Amino acid sequence: MELLKNTSLGARRPLDDSARIAAMLAHANLVVTAWDAASLIGVARCVTDFAYCCYLSDLAVRESHQKQGIGIALIDKVKSALHPACKIILLAAPDAAGYYPHIGFSQHMSAWVKA
Repeated sequence: MELLKNTSLGARRPLDDSARIAAMLAHANLVVTAWDAASLIGVARCVTDFAYCCYLSDLAVRESHQKQGIGIALIDKVKSALHPACKIILLAAPDAAGYYPHIGFSQHMSAWVKA
């Protein structure tokens, strides 16, 4: 949770509910992390079948370490764990919507969310 508190993603995650955060991590079946010595500086948390689709639930890089290619490296590590034709799918945070086209993602206009 400390990492999420130091990213813009933290404002949209239930950081005040540690049981829910624990469940989010426990049920993710692909998690890739980035470290600076002993400090966690990035995470990519996914739910995937490894063959057809991978939902990238969280991509977070500590604000002090952004713009260094860490997010791209995390996505590359995720991609390397998947079948070559497996698609990575995500919902971009409003502040990050401009980031994804620059790293090879295309926008899909028929995604739907039910809360």
